This record gives sequence, C-alpha cells and structure tokens, in this order.
Amino acid sequence: MEGSGDYLNQLDAVLEKRHHWLQDTEIPQLRDAFVSYEALFEGAVQMLIRKGLLREDPYNYEQAFTEIVLPSDEALPEFENSDELSYRLAAFRRQLRYLSTEYPIDLKTLGLARLKRISSLISYINWTEFGEGAKSATTRAFAHAFMKVRMGSDTMASQILKDSETQIIKTVHLIRNSLGSLIAYYRESWKSELRHTVVPQITLSATDTALRKDEMLKGIRHGFAQRMPGKPWYPALAEEVANEELASDGAQRRAKALASLALPTDTVKAPVEAPDGRTVLLDAVKLLCRPHEELATAIAVLQENERILLEGKSNGSWLRRLFGGGSSQQPEDRSYKVQYAEPGVPAPKMESIDFAKLADEVEKKASLMAALFVGSGPAYRKLAGTDPSQIASFVEKQLNELLLIHRRLGSLNTLFQARAAQDKKTTRGIKIELLTIKNSIVKANQKRHEYAEG
Repeated sequence: MEGSGDYLNQLDAVLEKRHHWLQDTEIPQLRDAFVSYEALFEGAVQMLIRKGLLREDPYNYEQAFTEIVLPSDEALPEFENSDELSYRLAAFRRQLRYLSTEYPIDLKTLGLARLKRISSLISYINWTEFGEGAKSATTRAFAHAFMKVRMGSDTMASQILKDSETQIIKTVHLIRNSLGSLIAYYRESWKSELRHTVVPQITLSATDTALRKDEMLKGIRHGFAQRMPGKPWYPALAEEVANEELASDGAQRRAKALASLALPTDTVKAPVEAPDGRTVLLDAVKLLCRPHEELATAIAVLQENERILLEGKSNGSWLRRLFGGGSSQQPEDRSYKVQYAEPGVPAPKMESIDFAKLADEVEKKASLMAALFVGSGPAYRKLAGTDPSQIASFVEKQLNELLLIHRRLGSLNTLFQARAAQDKKTTRGIKIELLTIKNSIVKANQKRHEYAEG
C-alpha cells in the first residue's frame, strides 16, 4: 500500500480545513435555511387552512422529541382524506419546528445517521416532483390541495402560494447542498479514522488483486470490531477504502475523495484587500434596506386585513369589544392593544399601537430604504460621504427602528389573524415578509459588529 501515508496526510489536512469551514460558514447557513423552510411551509399550510382545504390537528399539543421521526407516507384512505392529510402535515410541521429550534446542528453531534434523518424529513414533501404525479402519497395529496388555491380565482392567495413555492424550492436546494457538504465530510472522516486505526494493522499475503481485496475487507471488519467499538459500521465505506488502496484506479479514487472535500474558496484568486470600515458599514446599510418591498407589502396587507375585519361592523363598537375600550373611546381611534415577548422576560408585555401612525412611519421607512438600496441616488451618496462614525450611528438608529417596526408588525399580524379566524374571514398573513425583514436585520447587525471589532 505504497503512498498511503502521503495520502493520509493530505486527507487529514483537507478534513481539518473543511471542518473549520463547515462550522463557521455552512452550519450557520444551514440553521438559517431550516428556519426559513419551517416559516415558508407554515405560511403555505395556514393559507390552505383558511381556505378550508386543511384543518388544524386537534391533538397538536406540545411534544418533547429526542430525534427526528417521519410521519407516515402510506396511501391515504379514500374517505377522510383531508383529515388524514391534515394530521400528517401537523406532525411534519412539528418535526420542522423541532429541527429549526431544538435539534442539535453541530459537527460534534451530527453524523451520517442524523444527516440521513434530516434529508428524509426535508424530502417528506417532494418539491422536485410536486404535483399529483408524485410518487409520495402525501406529496400528491398536499399538491392537490395546494394547486386548488394556486390555480384558483383568488389572485392574492394564488400569488402568495406561488411566491412560497418558489422560495421553498430555493431553500430546499440550499439545504440539500449543505447536507451534501456535510455528508462528504463525515464519509471521509470515518474513512480517515479507519485508515489511522485499523488499516495499518492489516497484513496482506495474497498476490491476486481480488483475493487481496477480500483479505483486506476481512481484516478491516475484524480490526474494526476490536479497535473501533461503539462506532457505526459502514460496509460501503470500508469497501471504498479497500478500492482506494488496491484497485487499478486507486489513485483516481483517492483524488476524487480529496476533490469531494475541496472548499468553494480553494480556487486560486488574486489577493483581495480587507474592506475598510466605511465599506463594511455601507454593506450593512444595503443589507438593512434590502427588504424595502417586503416592508411596504407588509403594511399594505395589514391595512387590507383591517379593512376586511371592519366590513359590516361599526368601527368604534368593534374596536371597543376587541380591545377592551370603554364607551368614551372615539370611533376614529385605531389603537390596538397587543402582547409581545421580550427576550429574558418570562411574562408577555402589553403595548398599545397607533395603527395609523405606524402605517405612516412604515411607508416613510420603506421609501427611505428603497432610495438607499439603489446605491447611486443623492441620499446614498450623501450618507457614503460622511465619516464612518456617523454612518455607524445611522446604521444603529435604523436597526433599532426597524426592530421595533418588525415587532409591531408581527404583533398586529398575530392579532388580525386571530380575529379573522374567529370571524371566519380570509386574510393574508405576513410571515414571509417578516422573515425576510428579520434576516436582513440579522445580517446587517453582523456587519455592524464586524465594523466594531475591526
């Protein structure tokens, strides 16, 4: 097995580089993608529930999970098809929530078995063959309900589901790429440990290539049981090691294994100077302003939802009933009492939101963000020409204001959706818009920290 030592040194070096890259780059992106998928799928299901095509699972109580468990994908019964689909999707949504909020996503705790479970969960609804011709019974049934609204006469609902489907497919593709990167790492890590621990102890006496391979595989199985107890056994990977050592194309196989671990940044590039503070802060501004369309859409949707909820009712009496106002409250008062959670505080807090004032603030904020996002207008040029300290102050102010707006939009969305459910009215939620805004806030804040630490 000439050259094995050199190859093992190369393998260990690229594994170490990939370990740091996965932990610092790929794992955080994967966590974000799980959160995005859960929110997008939840929004689509809630739309179908409001349309009466699905229903909430009455047994959807909180459960404690210790591992991912796939719902059934057996053929659905001809009768009670909608109920069975609702139960399965409720179970799937609980698993997605568990994956996005509690599941340990870390190189120390993941492994090939867990990655297989995650991959199976993400594939439970098959978006690559999403339609009534899908092999998966649950995917077929869900697609049937989904397309009723997607191709229906409610143009707003149709557009929402169209956008959701597009974003879900992109997110699932991102997740699959990340899982593929992790699987390649764990496969080669297992093989590396086998090479370090078991392979050096094997002595081959046969001269025939096929016999040498059989002899090596027997030696690997025997040595594995003795020297790697408690570790998972992967026969296919053990055979890969034997082929990489003994097959006529072993050198090509080893090169392919190393190539599977190459990083996107491993290509040769010209040296790039680190961005200065001003550039980092202006990047934060652009990230912060990216969801200007979503911000405008969110407030427009909430205004439309308010109009729908007020149809056929007296504004003043309805507001007094819903928000507990006394008879002295004026009909034109559009103040809404909402609850919100504050990090580190167990009990929810109450806040009164002047909706008309908030709508005006949001519209102005969206307009400012749109002007700055272009990156070439007078407002942006004026900001870019100021001192970095002033840009930093501007970024911090905009972050705080956008965080407050995001919280208030979310609180009003929850309130309006609850009232719509009580009144059996159809309104549009803004979960997707809120998620997009939150992601921009997080990324802009990371840039602000990068500037502060630089």
